[in-house]
Amino acid sequence: MPRIDIESLEDEWEEDHHLLSQRRRSDPLSQAAKERLEDYDAGRIVAVDKGHVRVLYDDEVLPARFSGAMRGTKVVVGDRVRVRPPRHDTDTARIVELLPRETVLLRTADDALDDERVVVANADAVAVVLAADYLDVGVRFLDRVMVSASVGGMSTLLCINKIDLVADRTEVADVTARYEAVGVDVRVTSAETGEGVDALAQSLTGCWTAFTGHSGVGKTSLFNRLVPEAGREVAEIGRFGGRHTTVSARAMLIASLDAWLVDTPGVRSFGLGNMAPTELADHFPELAALNCGLDDCLHEGEPGCVLTNTSIHPARLESYRRLLAALREGTS
Repeated sequence: MPRIDIESLEDEWEEDHHLLSQRRRSDPLSQAAKERLEDYDAGRIVAVDKGHVRVLYDDEVLPARFSGAMRGTKVVVGDRVRVRPPRHDTDTARIVELLPRETVLLRTADDALDDERVVVANADAVAVVLAADYLDVGVRFLDRVMVSASVGGMSTLLCINKIDLVADRTEVADVTARYEAVGVDVRVTSAETGEGVDALAQSLTGCWTAFTGHSGVGKTSLFNRLVPEAGREVAEIGRFGGRHTTVSARAMLIASLDAWLVDTPGVRSFGLGNMAPTELADHFPELAALNCGLDDCLHEGEPGCVLTNTSIHPARLESYRRLLAALREGTS
């Protein structure tokens, strides 16, 4: 009697179930189906690269693939998922359900588009890495990420890297003071010499933190200092970009700190096209704290606006107005 391939039959059933779900996507799952899913424990996505997924499950990182009903679902690093563990040595873990996201970092290609791209899910914080020798450009990027992090329920950590390239640290001190005043934790580092890396590591303790920044700011070099076993490729990149050293997101564990770090590909822009202009002030802490006469005050001289009676840093106010104008142009 020929051997019955149970795995093959299961795959066929899952594929049929997937096609049915495509036709009846609006139909809720039956109670029995929900209970079957709930029998599986949760895991967490730690790598996604060209369709290959790795998941942290039961303190072990496993390769995984989607069950039939999940095919076509997009997951990102940090996503919590229900996992059917491998049933034998040659089996692969299967992702059977994507769980709701508690926090999310989103960006769009530019301010005129609303094509949301999820950078990371369920992280506690985003660490924005800037180059000390190009802070004028970097802080504009930082302000955009801070807004997106605030919208998505994440805190921001500022890392000013490449301090070894700066002889006069006056601008670094000014930027540090500016952002510490609005509650941002700031660390000054050099991936080249190791300066400040231990202090940065302590700020990451017990958290899932996503690293983001322009290409060439030393983000991957910092990542490799913090997690030596990561073995990420480091290449020389010019000021105006070039080949990204990190081409896919991946989370790595610093066991001594109980910390997970997510290295993300370098980006040239961080669009906020998913935000309405009227929402922007709520995500600038110093503006959100103002007790203006109007709840939706845009701080442009409206009746009851108290902006003129406060001492908001001019650079931050300029950044707000620049972003507000960009969002308005994108919605026009």
